Amino acid sequence: MAMNFWIPLLPLYMQEIGAGDRASALFWTAVANSALGVARIVSGPIWGVISDRYGRKPMFVRTLCFASGTILIVAAAQTPWHIAIAFACQGLFSGFNPAAVALMSVSVPEERMSASLGLVTGGQYLGTTLGPALGAALVLFLGFRGSMVAGAALPLLAAAVVLIFVPRDEVRPRQQAAAGDAPAAPARALWRTLPRQFYFAVFIFFLVFALNQLVRLITPLALQDIEGHQNVAWIAGLAFTISGAAAVAGLLLISRWFLRPGRLRPTLMVASLLAGAASAGLALASSSAEFIVVFSFASLLQAAMIPITNTLIATNVSRERRGTGFGIASSAQALALMAGPIAAAALGAASLNLAFVVIGLTFAALAGFVLIMVREPVLESSQAMA
Repeated sequence: MAMNFWIPLLPLYMQEIGAGDRASALFWTAVANSALGVARIVSGPIWGVISDRYGRKPMFVRTLCFASGTILIVAAAQTPWHIAIAFACQGLFSGFNPAAVALMSVSVPEERMSASLGLVTGGQYLGTTLGPALGAALVLFLGFRGSMVAGAALPLLAAAVVLIFVPRDEVRPRQQAAAGDAPAAPARALWRTLPRQFYFAVFIFFLVFALNQLVRLITPLALQDIEGHQNVAWIAGLAFTISGAAAVAGLLLISRWFLRPGRLRPTLMVASLLAGAASAGLALASSSAEFIVVFSFASLLQAAMIPITNTLIATNVSRERRGTGFGIASSAQALALMAGPIAAAALGAASLNLAFVVIGLTFAALAGFVLIMVREPVLESSQAMA
């Protein structure tokens, strides 16, 4: 939530510190996000390997502390390139969402992992929903820099909560491994020894995030076509708020009944097909109310797919290598956050309706990919009982 206090308003802050016109502000915003993405692609697997060796809890605390530091750098920025440097540091040293997922995946029983990861995803969507609203209110009273300083306090508070209340995950030093255990694969060899199902799951993870980015970026433009320039800002904000709330509520229900072993693959297929139909249906919306309803339904379905893919990633790598697995997923997510804007620019220049149809067809193709290529994971607890 702390990052969402100010990131939606970043182009406006860029103008305040010297970016100039809107085009220049958007350019520097793109530069900053690209710096973050490239840095995270490089650093994600490295931090994942380190977390497997020294523990996921210390790495999660580290990401939260560095997040506060980078927010403070942004608050103190005097020129746009200062923000680009801060975002690069964020990509290199932070990345708290993958760290939170990795810690959760080794902190709960295997049979409860899908539901627990659903709660993590729900928390992320809740932060995305509440953050912009609270951030906008803070900007009115404290200004841009004041809202960022307030936001920087939240990761530190979260780090304190983790340190006090979250037990440290057990990590066996390599030299203390049991004699009968297979030797741990070196980091470079791990890339070659991970099963194909792991990379299928990472690919799905990438595609879901890229499509989510694409839909969110072209949504304000689609609403502008419906309503005109005058009311688009608050209507777009309303659409994102309602869709975020719907995603959180839907995740709580879905995680209870559908995010269970044996139901992951069919749930992912159905969610992909319905998300495709909803995304294509956005091209047919003739009013803002229709658009927001369909957009909220699509957002709920896309949110439901994230904990499923996280579970597929976790169950296709050993418990001792979960940090590495989610480090690789972090790089895929960073690549998706870069691919989404590129696709939005390309498709948006042609036709927004065409963009929604392409998104729908891509989700349908993803459902076919899941049907043909993905296999339901067998949890360790199930293997032990067999």
